[in-house]
Amino acid sequence: MSRILAIARNTVREVVRERVVLVLALFGVAVVIASQVFSPLAMGEGRKVVTDFGLAGAAVLATMLAIFLGSSLLYKELDRRTIYAVMAKPIRRADFLFGKFAGLWATTSLLLAGMTGIVLAVVTVAYHDTPWVVLGALLLAIFELAVVTAIVVLFSSFTTPALTAFFAVATVVAGHFAEDLHYFGGQGGSAVVSGITEAVYWLLPHMALFNARGLVAHGIAVEPERLAFAFAYAALYAAAALTAAGAIFERREFR
Repeated sequence: MSRILAIARNTVREVVRERVVLVLALFGVAVVIASQVFSPLAMGEGRKVVTDFGLAGAAVLATMLAIFLGSSLLYKELDRRTIYAVMAKPIRRADFLFGKFAGLWATTSLLLAGMTGIVLAVVTVAYHDTPWVVLGALLLAIFELAVVTAIVVLFSSFTTPALTAFFAVATVVAGHFAEDLHYFGGQGGSAVVSGITEAVYWLLPHMALFNARGLVAHGIAVEPERLAFAFAYAALYAAAALTAAGAIFERREFR
């Protein structure tokens, strides 16, 4: 466990070197500008619009950072050949991947929490009302980041950074439409097509489960049962993806 934590801490330092802290400043400026632009156009619904816009922007930004920063983490280790020094120590390759996952997830989750805090502050100052219900949406978004990060680690375990980013983006986008895919697949007359879509449906991450921005923008709190189910689903899906990544990475030859 100590070795995994050491790798996680090193991963956090690597990600911070990418100047992701600047994202917080840029995001804060964008939310402030949006609160000033959208409020006069929203006909009394400025608070809801700014909350929804801010949470959506924070979630998308954190997801893209997890994908594009995570897609090159393993590649950098291989390219710089620093992975040989790590693998020379008594640590399993699967533990190395888990450390990378934990570090990237922790960093992007903290960044997401910071952006959500900015949204809370802007709404509080602009509308004199603090929408604490957004904390439920924040928890769901953090669970979603766990799934996204695990997917990135899975693809990075066997392919290049460019393909990792492409496959991860495609998987996440498709995961948002998993229910639609399942519905339309069941409407066809072909048993083969129906079987394929059924298999893809269960393999894809069900990202809609983690989206409660519409609810909290209208002041509706996320139910504890939904939070518990989302946590369980994210934990199981991330564990399955990391297990597959570890099995693949164990058989990978370094050059």
